[in-house]
Amino acid sequence: MPHADLPKRPDPRAGRLERLAGEVLHRPRLVACLLGLLALLVFLPAVACGFVNWDDNAYVYANPVVLRGLSAEGVAHAFADSFVGHWAPLTILSYQLDASLFGVRPWGFHLTNVLVHALSTGLLFVALLRMTAASGRSAAATLLFAIHPLRVESVAWIAERKDVLSVFFLVLALLAYEWYCRRPGLGRHAAVFAAMLGGLLCKATLVTLPVLLLLLDAWPLGRIAATNAGSGGPAGGSPWPPRTARELLLEKLPLAALSLLFAATTLVTQSRSIDGGASLPTVIARIPQAVCAVNWYAWKTLWPTGLSAFHRHPADSLSAAWLAANAAILLAATAAVILLASTRPYLAWGGGWYLVSLLPVIGLVQVGSQSLADRNAYIPHIGLMVAIVWGVADAARRFGLRAWLLPAALAAVSVALVAVDRRLIATWKDSESLWNRALALDPGSDLAHNKLGTAFYERGDLPRAIDSFRRGLAIRASERSHTFLGLALADCGRLPEAIGHYEAALAIDPDSAEAHNNLGIALARLGRLRESVPHFERACDLDPRDPLARANLSRAHAELRGGVPEPAGGDR
Repeated sequence: MPHADLPKRPDPRAGRLERLAGEVLHRPRLVACLLGLLALLVFLPAVACGFVNWDDNAYVYANPVVLRGLSAEGVAHAFADSFVGHWAPLTILSYQLDASLFGVRPWGFHLTNVLVHALSTGLLFVALLRMTAASGRSAAATLLFAIHPLRVESVAWIAERKDVLSVFFLVLALLAYEWYCRRPGLGRHAAVFAAMLGGLLCKATLVTLPVLLLLLDAWPLGRIAATNAGSGGPAGGSPWPPRTARELLLEKLPLAALSLLFAATTLVTQSRSIDGGASLPTVIARIPQAVCAVNWYAWKTLWPTGLSAFHRHPADSLSAAWLAANAAILLAATAAVILLASTRPYLAWGGGWYLVSLLPVIGLVQVGSQSLADRNAYIPHIGLMVAIVWGVADAARRFGLRAWLLPAALAAVSVALVAVDRRLIATWKDSESLWNRALALDPGSDLAHNKLGTAFYERGDLPRAIDSFRRGLAIRASERSHTFLGLALADCGRLPEAIGHYEAALAIDPDSAEAHNNLGIALARLGRLRESVPHFERACDLDPRDPLARANLSRAHAELRGGVPEPAGGDR
């Protein structure tokens, strides 16, 4: 199948619109700028959103490393520390730069996310065009990738800066790799390595890049010596010299070593979050859920409804019939792609890219209590959109559809996707909007109830906060839900009740520094200073960098010596 569809110069007899489209597609820089501008306009409403209490605090507005702005000390902390289980120094540096430029105002952080996504959109079109010479198809695939509603979480959520930055570096790596493949050399290979390193320093999901580049060698670059002649590179012959399979593997070894290094680093930094607790299934039992997840992302690509900030893990609740149906669908799709691989290689490439790039986030290594996340489709969607667009274009050509039908269909689909985007972006306006939507889709989410309760608590609405925390606790008795409820009760002056919940939290997790500190404060307020000291000491042992626990411990000792009033500082 020839994949070069760069249009001929417009026929003077063609309609005005068709001539204009042809002229535009002959100007790739203009197309790249237009696609980037469109992505910018679609997501620009996110700039009006605020912070949300879903990791934005840990990354930005309650993170002193970020709030102090960009400095030598900040750079050192960015590379030395991990945040929310992620070692992502370039992401932290970008936050520090935003803090220096915009202060602690959410619009600046949102604007950076939107700008980076728009820039990645334009560069992705350039990368696809250089590799396929298919301007119309590359533009359509890039457009659908850029504005799909599964992008909203990554772009509109400040804490997912690591997503948009890693994709930016991924696209740079694709451009550098195509440049290297034209004339292999050490300097050009170093550019690929540097782009991959940059992406990994933003988010570790780029560990699959060496395999993704091997897929590019097969199609569309056609670099494998046995397949080069039939792959059909750009018109006029392939500009990418063929290489043996051994050579292709050897050139990926430095990249593979980088992947292994960052995979090991991620396992260490996320060690406390991996597995997510005894309530989640074992690794072997997660394989069926992973199969369902592959189908879920594909289905949401075609029908993007029910998207939310949090998709609860089903644990062992999936029925055998549902698992069997999902396995059958995936096997059938895989078989179809394999059968068509010789005549439609873009299907095998797109499917391979989709599956390989999903592997780090598919749930085989479980981090947290989510089974799915809208943001996880960011990189996989590149392959999926290419497969869809190329497949539809080939089908239209085969059935002799009128030339205007495909652009008209693309325009209609784009309008529908943008309408969904706008509604989803509005849910990221603030924490209450975010978690109200999550609960509307899944009322049984204890995390959503607790997060909504936290939003109420932060604005001083203690009755509604207590109600939300109790709802979360009724669904699942976790350390966090007991701690949250105890916090709100203590602020209402109901200290004995608060102490009961702090003790229940510690019965579940004896190593909760927050519960120990809050219990110590509640005991001190009741005049039980001697009982509070061991809890302050334990909180300091568990989190030596927590200044509040250290201050409370000092005040408690001073009060016992008759030096100062009772410990202050407030429950958290």
